[in-house]
Amino acid sequence: MKKVSVLFSAGVESSSLLVHYLEEGFLVLPLYVRCGLPWERRELRWAERLWAVLKKRYKKLLPLRVLPMVGISPSRGKLEIPMRNLTLTVGVVAESYRRGIKRIAIGSLGIYPFPDNNREYFDALENIVSKGAKERVSIETPFMGLEKWEVIGRFWGKVPYRLTFSCMRPKGDTHCGVCPKCLERKEGFRKAGVPDPTLYASS
Repeated sequence: MKKVSVLFSAGVESSSLLVHYLEEGFLVLPLYVRCGLPWERRELRWAERLWAVLKKRYKKLLPLRVLPMVGISPSRGKLEIPMRNLTLTVGVVAESYRRGIKRIAIGSLGIYPFPDNNREYFDALENIVSKGAKERVSIETPFMGLEKWEVIGRFWGKVPYRLTFSCMRPKGDTHCGVCPKCLERKEGFRKAGVPDPTLYASS
């Protein structure tokens, strides 16, 4: 049976990635990495809601697992989090390998000029992990090179985007509507030419 672990945070890309592999017939293990960032409590709540909806549709979706990790917080108002993809991937690789899963997927698009946000970086990380495991462990980025609006357009109607969440400064249980993540989200739906189902506190 084909098996894959997906780094799942309830964002547009990671939710689409989950559905991508489920539609391909994979047994999918969703892993949420908790690093102590201020928005994670609400993000995880949305992840659990979205998982519950998808589980009714896809029998090969395994229970959502939460992995605690130590991460670095971003500078105020900045999108970049130093060593973010390294932090996310290392814990997921170890947990997946322990469960006999040797394919790990992350929803990076590669559109940001961050040093850890390109295929070359993931290739190097994949080689290091495989060397340590003494066998092939793949780190897959099937959306690399796409724009957010392209992902939305491709999975519109399959992913319940109203249940996705990606906000740096949530207001209660809703998106703030003005942080960099919210602005990027709004632009993605606008460019995709579909209604934005997001509930924004500022709207």
